[in-house]
Amino acid sequence: MSRQRAVRAALMQRQTVVEGVRAGLGVAHLANARRAVDATSGTAAFHRVLGARHLVQAVLLLRAGSGNAHTLGAAIDAGHAVTMLPLMLLGGRWGRIGTRQFWLATGLAVAEIALVGTGRKR
Repeated sequence: MSRQRAVRAALMQRQTVVEGVRAGLGVAHLANARRAVDATSGTAAFHRVLGARHLVQAVLLLRAGSGNAHTLGAAIDAGHAVTMLPLMLLGGRWGRIGTRQFWLATGLAVAEIALVGTGRKR
């Protein structure tokens, strides 16, 4: 196996792990929506929307597999983290949800950036 093929194979393996984690989060959100006491509550809707978004994003990023796609994925995750900041300030249940989402989105953004690297040629 050439060095270039080995690098591509390692990247594909890391992409699969990152997007597998994202898909797992999506499934967990959908399960949380089903477990919600009131299926019409705001938290149930929040989990349904976020779960669907994570699943779609995981599939699209795995399918595309390009550096540009992962950069866009990182931007989406960073945007999600920023939108959670006001929610964190609410306190209570929504504050806890916002804090958890902020850290998960930040972690996913960092993982996507790590897949892309610096963009410099070696």
